[in-house]
Amino acid sequence: MLLPPRFISIFRQTYRPSHLEKHAPTQHHGLPWITSPVSQTEDGHHFYRHSDATPIELFFDLFFVANLSTFTATHQINNFHALCAYIGFLGVIWFTWLQVTLFDVRFARDSVFERLCKAIQLAAMVGFASAGSRFSTSVREENAWAFQSLTLILAGSRTLLAIQYTVNIAFLHRSMKSAARGVSYTALVFWVTTLFYLVMYLAFSGSNGLRSRIWSVWFVLFGVEMWTVTGLSLMYPDIGFKDTHLNTRMGLLTLIIIGEGVIAITRIVNETVRPGGWTKWSFVHILGVTTNVYLIWHAYFDVSPRRQLGKLKQQLWAQLHFPFHVVLILLLEGSQILALTLDVTLKLKYLGETLLFVCEAPRPSTARAVALIRSTIDDMEIPFSRGATQEWAAISSLLEALAVQPLCPDRETFDYEYTADLFNDLTGNVTAALFSSMEILPSKKVDISLLTNQQLLEMYMKLLAFVYIYFFAVASISMGLLAAFQVLSHRHEIHFHRNVSMTVRMVLAISLASLVSFASYFPLAYSFMTSPIILYAFTLTLLFVLLVDRLLDYFASRSDAAGRRNGESGAELESSANAPGMVETDPIPVGKTSPSESASQLMTERESI
Repeated sequence: MLLPPRFISIFRQTYRPSHLEKHAPTQHHGLPWITSPVSQTEDGHHFYRHSDATPIELFFDLFFVANLSTFTATHQINNFHALCAYIGFLGVIWFTWLQVTLFDVRFARDSVFERLCKAIQLAAMVGFASAGSRFSTSVREENAWAFQSLTLILAGSRTLLAIQYTVNIAFLHRSMKSAARGVSYTALVFWVTTLFYLVMYLAFSGSNGLRSRIWSVWFVLFGVEMWTVTGLSLMYPDIGFKDTHLNTRMGLLTLIIIGEGVIAITRIVNETVRPGGWTKWSFVHILGVTTNVYLIWHAYFDVSPRRQLGKLKQQLWAQLHFPFHVVLILLLEGSQILALTLDVTLKLKYLGETLLFVCEAPRPSTARAVALIRSTIDDMEIPFSRGATQEWAAISSLLEALAVQPLCPDRETFDYEYTADLFNDLTGNVTAALFSSMEILPSKKVDISLLTNQQLLEMYMKLLAFVYIYFFAVASISMGLLAAFQVLSHRHEIHFHRNVSMTVRMVLAISLASLVSFASYFPLAYSFMTSPIILYAFTLTLLFVLLVDRLLDYFASRSDAAGRRNGESGAELESSANAPGMVETDPIPVGKTSPSESASQLMTERESI
């Protein structure tokens, strides 16, 4: 049976290849062993370009975030050394992810070789997770193996990148000699840094005094790798990042990191709502964290590039994502701790009110009062099995002691001092149990029984004061980075509007930084940290920025509309003046009369005669 030629032409579509090859139709004839990154078109040889992230790239991003989540779960940011360790490990996995991404967006094409390389890169991420549990700011005998492992994994990942770049030279040396030269220099850089990592492995194996801080050399090598790769892309435009999906990759990783904040919200809901259901305060706390995460997403993607950036701007925009991702993670972690702290504060407030109630007239019996105190503690539903078993034993012992003592003796008696000490110890152990169950722990493990209630409170307040300081410090830095993103991406077309938007962000960044000064005055810091407004401070700042941007967009749209109306009215006047059939008339000189006026004067004179 013969088909009509028109019907056959539907299936016989001609395809003109483009150097971008975005959404190009392909026929699958099996997975090739290796594929050239170069495509030959009518205009010459060009690199194959993806319009979006590939599935295997997204899969690699998931390993990055899983690695980060595991490290976050085992390393709480409760002092300056823990903060430095957190940033250090994040730098190890982030710069490794960056170098893999800088290769993938330019040269990676699906093949057996590429999938094998990606499998090794995923194994490197798993290796990072295995050594991350022992990562700290100083190298000691008990954790030296972790730094040695990380150094070997870094050396292996750079070796693989050097091999990948070297393989691509074989595809480029004939058709694109300039690009081949740039790729050769890039491969050489990774071969050299591989040797440096191997030398560092030997340094970690020794016992000299420099070993404790030698890991900071990693960041020097990270900077050399990043700036060399980006610098060579500027010197050799053929291997640059134009028409790549680098912006998309950065945006997707940012989105996945923000997704970690969503996981934190679910944890807060589980910790605060589970015991007694929803209350007005739990709703306020969760709403504060939720709006914070939402507006962070909104503020970032509102300044994401909507067009192709220049060479230097695109690279600067990508490099600024490391500090931005650091402050983003710290913001989400800090807001989670502050929200849980507010919940602990409310529960301790209820316990204090119960202790005051049992001493108010008419006083209940001792058995009834102790049962009421026990019921208040039970309503908190503290999971004592999460590292608070010592506190549970102390609370049970204190309640038994209160049951055989007068709860509210006169102040002048010995029983008053003893009962007051029991109340203080009970409050202190409940405080420690609440924080421990929520995995908010002090930097050093201490024996609660050796501390007074005041000392225990001061210990946790020091922890929360540190969280408070770094939360608003990174909030200020994030606002400054958003200002930089706004300038690089040209969020507003009008130059004056860009300056206004940047100035607003910088002023708000300074305002957020000034809130750190509250920590120097304990009563002010305590009242601020125990108020829900602390969760909305950064949220309201982001909301104000978004409102200013929308207002500037409104003014810009009105200016464009007015310009279009003026252009249309000018065009109408010009067209009417040049319309066919119109006769030009000379203006009548001043002091002269027109022909019609002369005729009317003549008729008047005749009638008068």
